[in-house]
Amino acid sequence: MRANNTRSIMNAYRRNYQPSPASFLKRLTGYLAATLVVYAYGKPTAALILMASLIALDLLLTFAFSRGQGQ
Repeated sequence: MRANNTRSIMNAYRRNYQPSPASFLKRLTGYLAATLVVYAYGKPTAALILMASLIALDLLLTFAFSRGQGQ
C-alpha cells in the first residue's frame, strides 16, 4: 500500500512539475518558509539541514524528470 501511495505522489508531482526558473523560485520560496519555521522554533542547525536537503531533493527530481521527458 505504501508503494502505491509513493507512486501516486510521484506521478502527481511529475504531472505538475514545471522546469522553468519561475517555477523553481516558487518552490524555493516554499523551502525558505519551511526553513524559517524550523529556525523560529530555535533549531538553526536543523533549519540548515532541512534547506540543504530540500534543495538537493529538488535537484535530484529535476534531473530525474528531465531525463524522463527526453525519452
